[in-house]
Amino acid sequence: MKTEEIQTAIYNAFEPNVPADSRFYADCKEARGGSALVKKMIDRLNSAKNENLRYLFTGHLGCGKSSELLHLADKLEKETTFFPVYIDFEEYLDKQDATLEDIFLGMISEIASRCRDKFEIKVKEESYSLIKKIAGFFGDFSAKGEIGLPFDIAKLNIEKLRQNPNLRQQVRAAIKQDEKKSLFSELNDFIMEIELRLKQETEFTKLIIIADSLEKIKRFEKGEKEEDEIISQEKLFLGKSEQLTGIATNVIYTVPLSLYRSHYGTQLPQFYGKNVFVLPMVKIHQRGKFDEPFEIGRQELIEIINKRLKHTGTSIDKVFKEDALEYLLKYCGGHIRSLVRFVQEASIAVDELPIDFKAARESVKEEVRSFAASVRESYWDKLAKLESSTNQQIENGDDDYSKMLESLAILEYMNGDEVETDDDVWYAVNPSIRLTIKFKESLAKLNPPAEN
Repeated sequence: MKTEEIQTAIYNAFEPNVPADSRFYADCKEARGGSALVKKMIDRLNSAKNENLRYLFTGHLGCGKSSELLHLADKLEKETTFFPVYIDFEEYLDKQDATLEDIFLGMISEIASRCRDKFEIKVKEESYSLIKKIAGFFGDFSAKGEIGLPFDIAKLNIEKLRQNPNLRQQVRAAIKQDEKKSLFSELNDFIMEIELRLKQETEFTKLIIIADSLEKIKRFEKGEKEEDEIISQEKLFLGKSEQLTGIATNVIYTVPLSLYRSHYGTQLPQFYGKNVFVLPMVKIHQRGKFDEPFEIGRQELIEIINKRLKHTGTSIDKVFKEDALEYLLKYCGGHIRSLVRFVQEASIAVDELPIDFKAARESVKEEVRSFAASVRESYWDKLAKLESSTNQQIENGDDDYSKMLESLAILEYMNGDEVETDDDVWYAVNPSIRLTIKFKESLAKLNPPAEN
């Protein structure tokens, strides 16, 4: 292959906004505190076969949650009697205008689609008057009276509700006007019928809904008054917990890390039980020692790169000069999406491979500029304080830290190998922020050089 063709192949293999499939997935549990989502989830499902499990999954945006959930879905389908229905709610929801009914519609659509595609299961729709009414908005409900292929077509239209505010309001009004039955109850009836058919016709006995991307909702049940994002998240995950925990099957919900680490976080286990799994960054340096690499994490990031390069017909030693690779590993901070994006950008920043230090630095520079322009002035001193702390902890109850977690200004890590304390969660300033002038000035102000 010519260099230009290899660079194109690398660029396409390192698409940061697409979750890793089975070709690209790498298990980084040893640098994430040692907890494996798949094993923990399967163990708990098998231990709670007679009850419906509610599970909360959280972590930074871009840390690899979707990749882990897709890997989980694959394992569940191949190795258990639980049939997974993975739903990327970004396909269904307007993040600035979401309601519980929108979420329920997404669940119904995806369950119907998955069960038809996998097992050709279609259920009679006599008991689902509200679902039929909603599908009627799209004009493609079958005269046969079955929810199968026709509702798959409706699924495509329900996805379009995300882009059509007027139609979205019409559907919501129709749901509220129906006094006979709620969409919530029809969802549960639908789930119970599907699970009965699964038991009768397949090797599976229960569903498990994997509700991904809910943590990206910015405004939930929006009114005329603008409200802080965390208030909307509280309204959904706490205010609507009775409905979310009342769905008649196993469900995994993705929740925002900023909510879980805020003063609301202690309330979540009261409603959902203690089934909360946090996916931290891949630990690539020692706690409080940015220049001291954590070799296990470093090797896991190299594995992620190698798996993607394997499908481009090249190898890591041919694509990177050593100093360029080390720079990208260090300054991604163990944030998977950042690493993938940096490699993608660096791959087209050179005329000839391998990628050199200059190209690696340029690929990081855009993120440095972004943080330099977007970090609030009041945050710089707090970032410098975290950098200078001995325990690498953030202040409880300070919403500024929640917002910095959300914006990736601060990254969360976990020391699974730490034996001297059970309090093994710690935080660090995003490496790209370390390169900004304002951060260096705040750090110098907090730690002035000693006078001679």
